[in-house]
Order: sequence, then C-alpha cells, then structure tokens
Amino acid sequence: MKRTGIRNKLLKIFLVQILLISAVTIFGVLAAALITEEFLIKQALQREADYFWERWRRNPDSTLPDTLNLRGYLTHNGERDDLPTWLANLETTGGQPSMRRVQLGAEQPIVYVSRQGQYTLYLVFDEKQVSRLSFFFGIVPLMLVLLVLYGLAYITFLQARRALSPITQLARRVEQHNRNPQPGAGLELEDLHQDADAETFVLVNALQRFVSRSEDFVNRERDFTRYASHELRTPLSVIKGSAANLAQEPLSPRGQRQLQRIQSTVLDIEALLEALLALAREISPDELQEPLLVNDLAQLLVDRFQETTAPEAVTLAVEHQALLAVACSPKLVQILLQNLLKNALAYTHQGQVRVTIDANGFSVEDTGIGITAQQMERIFEPFYRGDQQRQQGFGLGLAIVQRICNRLGWGITVESEPGRGTGFRVEVRAPV
Repeated sequence: MKRTGIRNKLLKIFLVQILLISAVTIFGVLAAALITEEFLIKQALQREADYFWERWRRNPDSTLPDTLNLRGYLTHNGERDDLPTWLANLETTGGQPSMRRVQLGAEQPIVYVSRQGQYTLYLVFDEKQVSRLSFFFGIVPLMLVLLVLYGLAYITFLQARRALSPITQLARRVEQHNRNPQPGAGLELEDLHQDADAETFVLVNALQRFVSRSEDFVNRERDFTRYASHELRTPLSVIKGSAANLAQEPLSPRGQRQLQRIQSTVLDIEALLEALLALAREISPDELQEPLLVNDLAQLLVDRFQETTAPEAVTLAVEHQALLAVACSPKLVQILLQNLLKNALAYTHQGQVRVTIDANGFSVEDTGIGITAQQMERIFEPFYRGDQQRQQGFGLGLAIVQRICNRLGWGITVESEPGRGTGFRVEVRAPV
C-alpha cells in the first residue's frame, strides 16, 4: 500500500482549505446578490411606488420620481404613447405588482410595475451606480478579506511544514541509514536538535539511544561469533582427530558402534556450528553469490547421506526434472538441503526420501510419520521437536532452514499427512 508523506498531506489540506473558502465565498456572493435583488431592491421599489400613490391621491399633479437611479412613468387606460419603445413593449401581469429586468442596449435595468385603478406606474431602477457602490464597498472589501484568509492559510501551511520538517528529515535519515548500513556508522542526528521542538527532540534522542544500543548488540554478537568460531572449532578438530586415530585401532563391535556415534555427533555439531555462524555474520547474501547447480549439490548430499546416515530400510533418491542453476552462497544452500534431508531421515523409519528438482525450485518428500495440524503450527520454531521422546537433535534444523530461505529471499511451504509422509517445497528466487 502506497503511503502519503506528511508534506503532501499538508499540501492537500491547504488546497482543500482554499477550495472551501473560495466555494463559501462564491456561494455567499451569489446569495447576497439574490437577496439584494429579490428582497431589498423589490422592497425599496415597492415602498417608492406606495409613496408615489399616496402623494398622487392627495395631489394628482404630483411629479413622478426622477433621480439619478430611479425614473417613473405613468399611463392611463393602458395608453403607452408616452412610454419609451423598450418600455412600451413590456408585457404586464394583470393588476398585481411585478418586477423584472429588461434589455436596454448593454444594460439591464429593473422595472417595477404597479397599478391603481386605470393608472399604471412604471418605476425604472438603474442599478449601475448601486452596483458600483456595491463593488467598492462590498466586493473590494470581500476580496481583501479573501486575500487575508488565503495568506493566513498559506502562513499556517508554512508553519506546519516547518514544524514537521524535523520529523520528515528524521524519517529520511533513518531510511537512508537502513538502505546503506555501514558497519560502525551511527545515525547522525545532531543537526536536527537545533530546530526541533520538544516532541521531536525526545524522538531524536530516543532513536539515537536505540541505534547506539543496537550497534552495541551487533558488535557483541560479531565478537561472540568470532570467538565461538575459534574456540569451538579447536575442540571439534581434536575430537575428530582422536576419532580418526581410534578408528585405526581394532575395536569390538560395541566399540565400533560407539565410535560411529561419536563421529556422527561431531558431524552434526559441525554442521550446526557452520549454520549458526553463517547466519550470524552481517554479510549480505548478494556479497557471497556464486554460480551453483543445485542438481549436483543435491546428488552429492543424497549419496553421502545414503552411505553414512540413512537407515537400511530407507532409500534416498534424486529426481532431476530440470537443471536448476542459482547465484547465491553454496554454503547456505548446502546447509539448507542438509537440514531438510536430516529432518526427513529422522522421521522416516522405512520407505523413501526423494529430492525433486525442477526449473523453479526443489522439494524434499518422505514417507515418514507425517506432521499433525497442531505440530504444523510450530515446526519452524527454534528448539521444537515434533516427537521429542523418539528423536534426537537440537530442534534447530527447520528454524535454520526458514532463516536461510528468508536470507536468500526464497519461499518455503510444507504439506503433510500423518502416517503418509511430509513434503517441503522451496521456491527459488530468480533462477539463472
């Protein structure tokens, strides 16, 4: 899901504010114009007509309204000879007062028509002067208010962006640090303390402390890996050499079995140590890429396990459906395949363990005891063994397999049926 940055959100909020202010203003202007024309002007013309009729009843010779903005015409019995042409053609609506606009050149004056008996009064209102006054005393102040609102909104946007700028810079620094991690290089955030507010200051300090503790932990783990690699290999080498010397001596059948157990256990510890050290190193898999033909490696391991580890009632086989070439660490792939084969042999007492290789990956299938639905949820947990009473081991094999797949970017799935067997499927990323 694509996420929107804080600055983009602020910009959207600012634009929405501008649009809302503009929309409300336009609506207000249109509503004011409608109210002015439909109510205020109509009411004013109606009062002008009432005032004229009142004067006319007292004095029929009263003068008609004749000002800069208002001009009156009076007709009798519908005669319109004294009316201007544009006014004489105006249709009236019975005896009810009416108000409408008429076209007069480029202008549209408002005409109010009122009747008293056989007399008809036409009041022509020229709103040009009123519109000019409305513009200077209504529209211009409104425009100034709009400019002030726009300016305040823009200043608010700038202040908000400035307040959030340390957070966006912090996010960018963390992202760059994660993309290009340099051993021993800390997360430099000292310059963000200057403009940061209280909350950002606390966040920056917390991140710096977290990164510092993480680097200390990585350094301790790296040192432990280095020391463990040296200290554990030495006694293993001594045990292997002693077991090799002991194999040259005549031993009883019981002694031969004990020697084989020692040699098998040493090999298991060596494989486990190699896996743990390989996964503990802070090295990207891309830096250890080498061309590898999985078919050859699988055949080599199957032949070795068939000779040394597999029970007599279990046969190992490799089915080559296609050649699978990858570019990765051969050591990691070897550890992955070894653990899958050892897991399959540990839970298969008779039948077959088959490695199938195709163009997109490989699978390891057995005819063993299978995995229950409850066990399936925990098989990749470290130190978990499905049949703890019957099987030996450390419970790390499948956890290491999953860790290697995650490191290489490969996918792993499992299907099993209790009493029928289990199959592990590994999908290889970008086979060559």
